[in-house]
Amino acid sequence: MITVESPGFVKLDYGPMQMTIFASLNGQPQTTAVKTAAALAIKLLEELTVFRGEARKPQAAITDNDEYPEILKMMIDAVRRSGDTTLTPMAAVAGSIADMVADYLYSTGATKVIVNNGGDIALRLGNQETVTVGVAPVIGGSQTHILHVKAGDGIGGIATSGLGGRSFTKGIATAAVVTSSRAAIADACATSIANATYTPHSSIKVGPAGNIDPASDIANHVVVYEVGDVPAEIAKLSLYNGYNQARDYYQRKLIAGVALFICNWGVMLPENYISPVADIKIEEGLLWKSEK
Repeated sequence: MITVESPGFVKLDYGPMQMTIFASLNGQPQTTAVKTAAALAIKLLEELTVFRGEARKPQAAITDNDEYPEILKMMIDAVRRSGDTTLTPMAAVAGSIADMVADYLYSTGATKVIVNNGGDIALRLGNQETVTVGVAPVIGGSQTHILHVKAGDGIGGIATSGLGGRSFTKGIATAAVVTSSRAAIADACATSIANATYTPHSSIKVGPAGNIDPASDIANHVVVYEVGDVPAEIAKLSLYNGYNQARDYYQRKLIAGVALFICNWGVMLPENYISPVADIKIEEGLLWKSEK
């Protein structure tokens, strides 16, 4: 269902896809174009459904095929660029659809485009436009930080992965918030970084994803089922593991930055990547802990 919430702002609810789309041209809402973009999102999802078997394969098992729709090609490219061979193209599905919808709107002349596909966001900014994005340390939680993005920053995508998200995770990050030039790349890298935030401990329960969802694209992968009270040292070690993965992506210029959280513990790259909306206590170099 496509619903116009306000001028230039549309909400789309279609099967597994919940999306909000906004576009303006020098401050003027572009409602008609946004409605067309929502219809495009539905078309992209339907095209992908035809090839869902391919989209769920390990990337090493996928061969290039000219018959693949552009959406699947984008997903494959994103996970391949991440270099994480454990990812299937589904790790970039939300970001890829958001990208293609945002690309369409930007091609119509819109100077400000925000496509939020269930938390994975594609941005297209021109003519000195800016966006302020709230960042929460727990998916679905209250915002504790903000990220300012302006035209010319080279940021076209923001993705979040971790516990409580729509997909399984192999780590204990409650949120891995990643920015990149494209939402598809941010989506794949956020998944990989969140997966890396793991240190064995008795309070962390793991098992095959297929035990929960036999139809999962990673049914035979070990994922985190449940996390109890995690000692500070385990949270810190897990954050460092995720940070090291993120640093590789950052040095390769795949991502512009990352904010990585395990509840009220966090780390970011680069320094001052996001700004706190409350006082943050700095502890032990890279790591900080929120007072709230």
